[in-house]
Amino acid sequence: MKPEQDNDRFVSAIKRQAERSQNVQKPNLWSAFGIVGTVGWMVVVPALLGVALGRYLDMHFRLGLFWTLSLLVLGLALGCMAAWRHMEEVMKP
Repeated sequence: MKPEQDNDRFVSAIKRQAERSQNVQKPNLWSAFGIVGTVGWMVVVPALLGVALGRYLDMHFRLGLFWTLSLLVLGLALGCMAAWRHMEEVMKP
């Protein structure tokens, strides 16, 4: 193969890649609202589940708010990690 043919293939591959990157649609307002809503629920649901389970444990063992607060923090941490991973996935080019 001649070096000119290799160069032509390289140039055509770069052109195809540039065309594909230009065809990627930018998120509009409604898709942004959808992403925000999804991320919100990803944080809220584990936190509420932690509060519910913690409240049950506190009532059962009569510990005040020990489990409620502990599982609320754990639920928030897990929800934030899930939301972070989701946003990384969504924002990938």
